[in-house]
Amino acid sequence: MMAKALHLQPGAQVHAGPWHDLESSARTSLARAVDAFNLLEDTELAEFAHEHAHKVAALVGGIFGCGIEHSEDTYWDICPISLMHRRCGMSVGFTTTRCCSLCGEDLDLCEHLLDALYEVEVHRSPEGMCNACGGRSCSHNDGDIVLAYPHPVMGDVQLHEISMVTRPRDPLARVTKIEFDRQLLARSLGGQPNGHDIWCYRCLHPCDGFTTPTLPD
Repeated sequence: MMAKALHLQPGAQVHAGPWHDLESSARTSLARAVDAFNLLEDTELAEFAHEHAHKVAALVGGIFGCGIEHSEDTYWDICPISLMHRRCGMSVGFTTTRCCSLCGEDLDLCEHLLDALYEVEVHRSPEGMCNACGGRSCSHNDGDIVLAYPHPVMGDVQLHEISMVTRPRDPLARVTKIEFDRQLLARSLGGQPNGHDIWCYRCLHPCDGFTTPTLPD
């Protein structure tokens, strides 16, 4: 399942050029394949998306290899395909005001109507969001004068709680890394890794199925 890296993996010292670009594109493809499964989980396309994610993971792991993260004296499971099979995510409870994208005032109190076009000067928020269309990647430039419909944007957010759930409202609100159990890791490797690099090849093995953690009521 896992093994210590006793020699350099192919491409391990390549940090630029075509090989690095290929690896970056492949890992991005894997992340998007996992996103697709999370979005399609309750549809008739779920199994197709599941199989596709496995194929992309096998390509990434088979060609480029995957190192297990070691930080804070802990080994972490950050494998997208592994984490995809742990069916849980995060649900955030918060309150906020709905503000008008054109004037910044409370949307229920300002003079702008959602179904009316207004002339507006384009500018972007600190997060890069366009006030005219709400997008981050759009054709609008700061200072342009365009016609736009107002749309709601979140004002000050007050966070109340974060819960672990099996079906997050945002299907992409998933756990990004989980700590490896030290004893299980040692049994798999035949001894404690003690900070050594470890390479993972689980994506080249058959699927073990999904797990759903038992969550408190």
